[in-house]
Amino acid sequence: MTRRTRKITLSKIMAPAVVVALALPAGTAFAAQPHVVHTSAVKTDGSGAYLVGSGMYDITGAAAETGMLGYAASQEVDGLHMRLYSRAFVVADQKSGKRVAMVTTDMGAMFPSITSAVVAKLQQKFGDKYTPKNVLIAATHTHVGNSGMSGDRLYQVAGADSTSAGYDKKNFGTVVNGIVESISRAHTSLAPGTVQRSEGELKGATRNRSLPAHRANKNPGSEVDSSMTQLEFRRSNGQAVGVLNWFAIHPTSFSRKFTKLSGDNKGYASYMFEKQMGGDPDKAGSFVAAFANSAVGDVVPAQGNAHSAPGYGGSSDEYHNTHVAGEAQLGKARQLWAAQGQAQGGPVDFRSRHIDLRNYMVDAKYAGGKAVQLCKAARGFSFASGGENGPSKIPGMYEGMTRDSFSISDKIKKVIPSALGGLTRLAFAGVSALHQDKCHAEKPIPLPTGAWKMVSSVVQVQLVRVGNTAVLALPVEPTTVASRRLQERVAAELAGTGVNRVVIAGVANGYNGYLATREEYAAQHYEGASTEFGPFEFAAFEQEAAGLASAMKKGAAVSDAASPAGSFTAKTPARPGVLFDSKPAGQQFGQVLGQPSQSYSAGQVASAVFRAGHPKNDYRTMGSFLQVQRQEGGQWKTVRTDRDWDTTYAWKREGVAFSRATVQWRIPKGTPAGTYRLVQTGDWKNARGGKVSPYVGMSRSFTVR
Repeated sequence: MTRRTRKITLSKIMAPAVVVALALPAGTAFAAQPHVVHTSAVKTDGSGAYLVGSGMYDITGAAAETGMLGYAASQEVDGLHMRLYSRAFVVADQKSGKRVAMVTTDMGAMFPSITSAVVAKLQQKFGDKYTPKNVLIAATHTHVGNSGMSGDRLYQVAGADSTSAGYDKKNFGTVVNGIVESISRAHTSLAPGTVQRSEGELKGATRNRSLPAHRANKNPGSEVDSSMTQLEFRRSNGQAVGVLNWFAIHPTSFSRKFTKLSGDNKGYASYMFEKQMGGDPDKAGSFVAAFANSAVGDVVPAQGNAHSAPGYGGSSDEYHNTHVAGEAQLGKARQLWAAQGQAQGGPVDFRSRHIDLRNYMVDAKYAGGKAVQLCKAARGFSFASGGENGPSKIPGMYEGMTRDSFSISDKIKKVIPSALGGLTRLAFAGVSALHQDKCHAEKPIPLPTGAWKMVSSVVQVQLVRVGNTAVLALPVEPTTVASRRLQERVAAELAGTGVNRVVIAGVANGYNGYLATREEYAAQHYEGASTEFGPFEFAAFEQEAAGLASAMKKGAAVSDAASPAGSFTAKTPARPGVLFDSKPAGQQFGQVLGQPSQSYSAGQVASAVFRAGHPKNDYRTMGSFLQVQRQEGGQWKTVRTDRDWDTTYAWKREGVAFSRATVQWRIPKGTPAGTYRLVQTGDWKNARGGKVSPYVGMSRSFTVR
């Protein structure tokens, strides 16, 4: 049993607009214009220049009765589709001794509370080898990952569960420890090796969800960026170490109604690539495939999801939608791996700065000829509508609501007239009247996140170089055009250095909403309304990116303009732990309540139901809540666990303290015929003394034909 309390706060009253609309939808493309980011090429075989290492570790956390971060749709986790991982690569320059750690996590967003804790632990282990300047930690932006790790009130509310609890100390610790362990494994496995870069086009996998705003840009270019960039790591003897892949796509193939933890389409691509290469997270030095995101702003999967807005929907089969988007990325990545990429030559380098966006001064050069100051953080009305891949369905809310167009009666007629829609706009207008800020220009403000101290204004901008490749890490979701312009700026500043590709790493080292261009901001679609610090926020990031690139080219040092925002600024009530587990008289933990059928064929789903303990008793980190076993020579051999794509662990509370768990196996084509069984492993907590004990439940055997 867990304590289930409900606290009514102003933030929860605002939840229909704040939480549901937050939708953090991710996945912009950095429009494909290779000539923009290619400068002078440097020919080198790259042999012996670098030390390379890789590592991965489990960061799944609680698999039940916790919130999800992404859609902000009050999803409460009730099981596990796939385990979530931190995947890390360390590259060291043997000549200069400089190194960088590049990490990709199966998370909805990254926060300074996490990055600062990770670096602190790394320094306890490795001294000053790792600092905030040379450690890049990004989130894939899955929308069905765990929450409870942010230090900002807004994202605690966005990831709150049904009890209104938005902070989870144990989840936080699991993520921090997992990231540290993945970097530690990469550090320990460092050995002479090579880095190659491959590039290609993946067309038809994505579409732009905010075309009116995109087309408002001067020279908008292609609607999406179909380019894929992949760094490939090998030992000097040719042994495969791993790949770090960037492709812009929302990991929103699972919809806002899905409640099982998963890495979504990027998690699928990582899992399948690793499996095909013989990777095993339990083995040190095993192959690691990280599918990172890039400009996560206005691009969604072409396949859609089961609950997208009209015109953007996919199949009602959640797994099919995710498979389609993930398989597209996997196929292209494997094609790139098979080809000969460009060997990277040149130094490993990095620059980083923490800045305070509130009242940040933008030089005239970047702001249209006149110096400007950024605004106090705020979200606009169109933020409340949600994105097309995660619509909030709040009456009266739609994209494109500006100060000039806003009306209680909805004079634009964007929605069906209704009394509820009018009341919704009236309620928002009441807040807006108290917190309107001319600094935000076209944006009408229903949610003054800065004035209400719901978000931090201190962010980190980071530029990392590995050979001929530069990576600009941003704590925001840049749109397609915003990303392209930043690439152009950085490439121009680095001209002549040997860098011939600039990659955008979005949702990295922190999270502060979106980054729209000035033209897109004026249109006030979801992305513009979620650009928190006003119409010139893009100009501020362009100025910082140019400064970092210039300093890197000159070999000059840079210093922070603000103190890193690494601590929690606010905490909602902590999520409760398990008080105790119970079961009906005469039953045992692990007892089978529902047996699988006697036989199955490929394409069918085998399942069994067990009397279970609460999965919060033990997260089974680097373990599993289930096993699919095959009988071989009189012995049972495990062939699947809960990290596998085709299994699902589903948990359900019964009454006060009873739990039941369902183990599902979606039997894939090509499964060897034979005898199988389903196993559920877990832990239960005794009401007397609180002792936690493991249990195992095994189904009867069944055949796969």
